[in-house]
Amino acid sequence: MSVNLPSRRSALALLGAATAGTTLAACSDASAPGKTQTAGANKAGDKGTVNIYTWPDYFSSKSLKTFTKKTGISPNISTYDSSDTVFTKLNSPAGAGFDIVVPSSGWIQPLADKGLLAEIDRDKVDLSSLDPSLLDREYDPGNKYSIPKDWGMLGIVYNPDAVRHPIRTWQDFLDAGSQKGVSGKVRMSSSAWETIGISLWIDGKNWNTVGAAAIKDAAKRIKAFAPHVKTFEGFDPATLANGSVVLAQCNQAAARTAIAQNPKLKWVIPGPRSELWVDSYALPKKSHNPDAAYKFLNYELTPSVQLHETEFLGYPAALKGLRRKMPKSVKNSDLIFGGKHVDFDKLTTFVVNKKTIGVYQQQQTEIQAAAGK
Repeated sequence: MSVNLPSRRSALALLGAATAGTTLAACSDASAPGKTQTAGANKAGDKGTVNIYTWPDYFSSKSLKTFTKKTGISPNISTYDSSDTVFTKLNSPAGAGFDIVVPSSGWIQPLADKGLLAEIDRDKVDLSSLDPSLLDREYDPGNKYSIPKDWGMLGIVYNPDAVRHPIRTWQDFLDAGSQKGVSGKVRMSSSAWETIGISLWIDGKNWNTVGAAAIKDAAKRIKAFAPHVKTFEGFDPATLANGSVVLAQCNQAAARTAIAQNPKLKWVIPGPRSELWVDSYALPKKSHNPDAAYKFLNYELTPSVQLHETEFLGYPAALKGLRRKMPKSVKNSDLIFGGKHVDFDKLTTFVVNKKTIGVYQQQQTEIQAAAGK
């Protein structure tokens, strides 16, 4: 998941400002998601505490309090705002003592390759209740180091009053963005793989296997499009409501929030491919309390807890058959899952590659310079 797309943490705040049905009601306990919020791990070796390093506002306070009541273990929540922050911190002395981290999918492999993660002991945690389509993905074959928590996808939300033709592909997105009435009102991600990725997909290429030359070549198409872009900043549904943005990359939870404010808006996952991101539980190798970590994982993977967390966050948990179990009172619940007919076979997860990540980032800098942003 990119750092600037409306993520679980920012979308939660957005949902709090919108009329999102029972999800909004669930957000009423969002102000204090953890028992405590600290800058780092708590006292090493404290068996009454599980130290969790995660995105802000990523657990409901109700679930955390219930866990403590059941086990006597207090979750100590520390937060970050980007996956590369997780990588940097775990790779430093300050990273010792965390028992659970929740990185985005693309960072699992770099963390494991650096020796910062412990292997998941499958005798201590049962994954049988999880959706098999979220297991054994390319970023962690066999789920050796990670367990899916929540997931989302990259798509488009647009105002059909301005965008006159339906968007079905990423080429449609680029064509629409250059039209009169749309140009200058487009929002794109600032994550390099999410801007250059759409160009690679148009050309039928794999964003995880291309080399530097292909990345630079794909970036040329986005640089040419860049003058039509209004902003690469974080998604704000109010801009869709007031018409200053009429076409935007975003994830499904952000789109759901925007549509709650303006039901005329449309959401689509363009083809031929798009992104699936999966935030995942992982166990740092320098954990001081792995037993507490496994107790927390087993608690969070309980179906009733996953259902509650989905209602609370507006992002789908990894529970198998979750959609059928959602209460009918949740408005636009299909959008929580990206729509009624999402084809997971056409979604792909970006995996950070140390050989190309710098190329992606440099090209993104040049794209935003071409846009004058």
